[in-house]
Amino acid sequence: MVHLKINNKEIAVAEGTTLINAAKDLGIEVPTLCYWEGVKPMNSCMLCVMRDSATGRLHPSCSTMVQEGMDIETDSGDVCEARKDVLELILSEHVGDCEAPCTHTCPASMNIPVMMRQIHEGDLDGAAFTVTNGLVFPGVLGHVCPAPCENPCRRNSYDEAMQIKRLHRETSEKARVDNPELLECPADTGKHVAIIGGGIAGMAASWVLRKHGHACTIYEKETIAGGKLRNLTEEELPKHVLDEEIESIMKLGVNFEFSTEVVAEGNFEAITEQYHAVILACNGVGKPAGKIFEGKEHKLNVRAVGNGKTAALWTHKYLGSVDFDPVPKFFDCKYGKLDKENLGNLLETKHALNLPKIEGPLQDARVEAGRCLHCDCRKRTSCGLRKWASDYGAEKKKYLSTDNPQVQILGKGNIILEPGKCIRCGLCVAIAQKHGEEIGLTFSERGFDMKIHVPFDHSFDDALKKSAAECVEACPTAAIAFRNVEDVEACHTTTLITLKR
Repeated sequence: MVHLKINNKEIAVAEGTTLINAAKDLGIEVPTLCYWEGVKPMNSCMLCVMRDSATGRLHPSCSTMVQEGMDIETDSGDVCEARKDVLELILSEHVGDCEAPCTHTCPASMNIPVMMRQIHEGDLDGAAFTVTNGLVFPGVLGHVCPAPCENPCRRNSYDEAMQIKRLHRETSEKARVDNPELLECPADTGKHVAIIGGGIAGMAASWVLRKHGHACTIYEKETIAGGKLRNLTEEELPKHVLDEEIESIMKLGVNFEFSTEVVAEGNFEAITEQYHAVILACNGVGKPAGKIFEGKEHKLNVRAVGNGKTAALWTHKYLGSVDFDPVPKFFDCKYGKLDKENLGNLLETKHALNLPKIEGPLQDARVEAGRCLHCDCRKRTSCGLRKWASDYGAEKKKYLSTDNPQVQILGKGNIILEPGKCIRCGLCVAIAQKHGEEIGLTFSERGFDMKIHVPFDHSFDDALKKSAAECVEACPTAAIAFRNVEDVEACHTTTLITLKR
């Protein structure tokens, strides 16, 4: 056995154990982009470096074997700085969108590209989940939202923007009739939240809280919920759409106390004492502090939904006794404005695969959804590079190249490769070898020009007949991916809102 210290904890491990595995035995999380259980490291991204206090040297922990007497630090200042430098060097070459422009500009943070894939492929139940959990009121917003998501649509530079508003409206009509499972909630947590205000922000907050198992009571001074939406004409917003979506809130188990006005110098204090938390979704009642949170109504209804969702997420954190440490902002890479050549590359990739003939329910909607360029990342929530760049506060522009980014997507079949996202970790090459692929993948060129390549000009589908799924799963940046599939975690994530208080 080899004896050493890691973060001042003594440990004995078998000879031949790597530092990364020794650290994992102590429950220490080690950042890495090129490590995958079951394959030997081909390259080192150097993100997993650790410092040996005895020598002062930094070691890549995925390939360095333990030695007797080592005194290892995994998170000291110089280790963290080295990791940040590694990330910023990698990011200087990274080309891609973490979020699609449409998702960026949706105040409720709905995952619009996932909705497009689901509608186009006929997964209407999945689309119902996406639009309802993303917008809470997809039918109402399908009528009254000014659709800020459509303005930045890259398709707009080619012919015309995607009809996002129309698609989530039509999907919501199907959802209200055919998807009662959307109203299912987890077991009660025993926590009860009061929401002051029965407008769209307050009800959006109640939806999110019920989906986390918390009981909710909404206090509304009027005799009916809906707030300012009740002032719209039938032409602007059919009242049956509003009523049906409010009924869905009620079916979740949300309790409404109508004709109950809450005032700052009256019953507000008693309500605050009665509940585990309070959300203010109206004006002039109180101020956020302690267990009191704010989810403001807004003249932009979709912004009001976003405010309600954010307030509910903060409240959920509070009810779970999560400390209110500053929440790191998600790292966000963007293509920026694309010229005609780069836009053409996206369009060419979009039409490279023979799309199935569209038949059945929502036929027109499915045809429209098929126009989407899917310029989002297929690992928006599980990308290792994004996670660690967020955690270490890495900046893309520190070593940014002066070259204009080039959008390039290789592959004509089901498997594609985006060279601009590839960090040349070699995991896909090693995994293909492990599975005994006849063709597999290899490296071409040298140094900074090194690329992943399919030998003899075969397709990626031919090269990865056995190992495609593991290669896609292992890829830390979604450089190699299935054309029309996004990671499962992202498809079931309702929001990536950065929480602020």
